[in-house]
Amino acid sequence: MSLYSDRSTIASMAVSSTRETETKTTGSGIVDPKAKKSVQVAHSESEANLKPTKKKKSESQHYYNQEIATDLQYRSQIKVVEEVDGEEVDMTPKHIQPHTYADQFMRFNLTFLHQMANLVTMHSRGASRSRTRSSMRTGLGGNKQSIDELMNGITYETITFDLLNVRDRGDEEYVPQPFNKSFVKVTLRKSDFFELHSQCSITAAKGTADGDEAEKDNRVYEYLTAGKGKVRRRSENQAQTDILLTTTRAVNTILVTQATVSSYVSNYEMYDTVHNLNRKYSTMRSLPGEGKDQEAQTTEFFDEEEDTAERGKVMSEMEKLLSSTEFRNAVMYVGRTLSSNTNEGGQKRFRNFKKIDRSATDAKYVYSMKLLFRLMPVPSRDERKAVSDICFCRSNGDIVAVAYGLYSFSSQQVPESGSVFVWSIKNPGEPERAYYYQIPVTAICFSPFLPSLIAIGLYDGSVEVRDVSSQALTPIAISQRSTSPGCAPVVAIRWIKQVEEGESTDFDIDPFLSLSQDGSVTRFRIIKSPFLLGFNQMTLERVEGHPEGIMVPIPPQLTCESNRHPQGLSLTTHPVHKDIYYVLTDEGCIHKCSINYQHQYLEVLKCHDGGVNVMEFCPWSPKLFLTCGNDWYVRVWIDGITRPLMELMDEMTPVHWANWSPTHSTIIVSVNRETANVWDIRRNILKPMARHEMDSSFNTVAQFSNCGRSLVVGNERGNTLFQALNDMPFEPHFQYDELEKSIFKAVGNDYELLMELKSMGFFGYPNKTFVR
Repeated sequence: MSLYSDRSTIASMAVSSTRETETKTTGSGIVDPKAKKSVQVAHSESEANLKPTKKKKSESQHYYNQEIATDLQYRSQIKVVEEVDGEEVDMTPKHIQPHTYADQFMRFNLTFLHQMANLVTMHSRGASRSRTRSSMRTGLGGNKQSIDELMNGITYETITFDLLNVRDRGDEEYVPQPFNKSFVKVTLRKSDFFELHSQCSITAAKGTADGDEAEKDNRVYEYLTAGKGKVRRRSENQAQTDILLTTTRAVNTILVTQATVSSYVSNYEMYDTVHNLNRKYSTMRSLPGEGKDQEAQTTEFFDEEEDTAERGKVMSEMEKLLSSTEFRNAVMYVGRTLSSNTNEGGQKRFRNFKKIDRSATDAKYVYSMKLLFRLMPVPSRDERKAVSDICFCRSNGDIVAVAYGLYSFSSQQVPESGSVFVWSIKNPGEPERAYYYQIPVTAICFSPFLPSLIAIGLYDGSVEVRDVSSQALTPIAISQRSTSPGCAPVVAIRWIKQVEEGESTDFDIDPFLSLSQDGSVTRFRIIKSPFLLGFNQMTLERVEGHPEGIMVPIPPQLTCESNRHPQGLSLTTHPVHKDIYYVLTDEGCIHKCSINYQHQYLEVLKCHDGGVNVMEFCPWSPKLFLTCGNDWYVRVWIDGITRPLMELMDEMTPVHWANWSPTHSTIIVSVNRETANVWDIRRNILKPMARHEMDSSFNTVAQFSNCGRSLVVGNERGNTLFQALNDMPFEPHFQYDELEKSIFKAVGNDYELLMELKSMGFFGYPNKTFVR
C-alpha cells in the first residue's frame, strides 16, 4: 500500500469528473440553451437556500488546507530506515509536490458538494423534488445524468466532508493521531548508471606522431589555463593537472648487465685451431756463406710431393669425419635449432598449438590458406625436376617424403636424374635423408604397417625399398629383371595387409603392389635376400562396349587401338576389405580387382570422359568415394549405385588431385594446374567456397597432413608448399550425420536417385568413427 494513495485517488477522481462533465456538456460542439438555463436556475436556488457568503468559502478553504496539513503531519511521523553495509540509511519517500491544477480540481469538488447538500435539503419538499432533479440532470450531468450516477463516482474514503465539524472546530489546535497501521510497503528500484565523462592519462614517446600530438594538446591546454586564453570560464578540480610529467627515452630502456660466464668449445674447434697452428706450409733455411761478410739467406719450400701428401691426408680426415654417424647427427640437430629461428611460427601452426575457441566471436568462415614454409631442394646436375609424388609417414606426421623426377609423361624434356628427400618439419631448410638416382623417380609410398619402410618406384620400371631410420645409403631390397621384366614407368605404389592381426610377424613383411604405365600390376614381397620377390598380379585389358557408370557416346567410326592394354594412372586400396584394390586407367574407368584373382577383375565403372587421376574413400564411410579426372569434374559415388551422387565442376581444366578433408566430413579440396579449390557440399555444390592460387609454376600433386589442417602442394619447379587451412568452419560433433544430410540434400531433386540412396540404408562405419 502506498503512503500517498489518498491524494492520488482524489486527483484521479477530480480529473475523471472534469473530463466527464466537459464531454457531456459540449457533446459534438453544440451547446444546448435549455441546459445552460437549468444550470442557472440550480445556482439561483442553491444560493437562495444555503445563502453562500465569503465566510462559507473561507471556511471551506480553511478545511481544505487543514486536511492537507493533517496528511503531511501524519506522513512526517513515518520514517523508513534500512541497514546498508552496517550503517542505517534513511529510505523515507518524499512527499509528492502538489500539481498545478490540484487547487482547481478541489474548488470544483467543493462547489459540487455544496450543490449536493442543497439537493439533500430540498429532498423533503415534494413539490420541488422533480424540478430540482430535472435541473440537476440537465445542468450538471448533461444528457440526463442522474444524481445516483454522480454519487457512484464519489466515495467517503477519498473525500470526507463534514460541514458541521468544520464550523465547530474553528481555530482549535489540531492534535495528531498516532500511526496505527500494521505495516508499510515501500518499493525501491535501482536506477541505471550513466557515465558522463571518463578521461585516462596517456604517455607517449617524444619524437613520435603520438608524442607530437600530445605536445600540441599540452600547448593548447596551457594557452587556455595559463596563457592569453585563460579568460574563459574554468573550474579547478581533481581531473585537471597543472604539472606536465615528462620522461626521457633512457628511462624506458632495459638495464644492461654484464657478467663473466664460461664459453663452450667443441672438440672440432679445438682440433682445427691446433692443426692450423702446427701446420707448416713453408720453412726458412739458412745456407752457410763463403765469406764472413756474406749474410745471404735463401728460402726453400717443400716439394710438390710433400704438399700433395699433406693435402691428401687432410681430405681423408674430412671424409672420415663426414661419414661419421655422430657428426651427421650433430649437424642435423644444429640445423634444426637454427631453422627454428625463422620457421617457428609455421611450425607452431603446423602442430596446431593455437586453436580457435568455439565460443569466439571473431570467427570467420572464409576458407583461407596461408603459406607456412616452402621446401626447396638443391638441384642436382643443374636440372629442374618436378614433384612427382608426396607421402607422409603414418606414425610421425612431421616426416614427409617427396619424390623429384617426372610428372607428365608427355613432357618434351625428361630429366636425366631423380631423387627422394625425406624432410622433417623441424628443419624445413635441409632434408634429413637424401637418396639420388640416375633416372627420374615417379612414385613413393610409406608403409602403414612398418612406418620406417618406404617403397620407391623409378622411371625405368624398377622398384626398391629403403629404411629411413637407418643412415646407410644402401637399400634393403631392389627388384630384378628376372622376376619383374616390365620396363614401363611405375606410376603408383600401395602396401597391402597380408599378415592378419595376432599372427607372428618376425619373418614376414607385408607386400605391396606397384602399377606400371602399361597397365600391369606387380606384387612384390620382401624376403631374406637383397632382391624383391615379384610376380604379375594383374594385366588390364581395354573395355569393350558401354560399361556401367556415366554414358559416353562412342563415335560411329571406332578406331582400333594399337595397344590392347589401357594406361594405368593410379592405384587405391579398399579401407575395409584388405584384398580389394582399384586400378584407374586413361579410359576413364575404375577396375575393381582382388589379390585372390589374378586373371580377371570384379567390376568396371565408367567415371569420367577421360583419364581418372585420383580415387579416394571418405574417412566416415567405407562405401562413399570420390574421383577426379581430365574431364574437369570431381564426382562423388557410393558403392552399389552406378550413377554419381553429385558432380563438382568450376574451371575448364583437368583436376590433378582431390580428397576429403580429414577434419570436416563435408569439405572436399581439389587441385588443378593453377589453383586449389575448397568445396563445402553442405553449403554449395555449384561453386567452391574459396579458390586459391598456389604459385607461378604449375601444380602437380598434393596431400593432406595427418592432422588434416594443412595442405602440401608440389609443383613442376620442384618446390613443396605447406599451406595452412585457416578460417574453416568448426567441426560438427556428428560428422557422419552432417555428411548424410548434405548428400540427401544434394540428390533431393532426383527422385529415382533419392530412392536408390534411401534403399542403401546406413552406409557409414558401425560406430560412425573416422578411419584413415
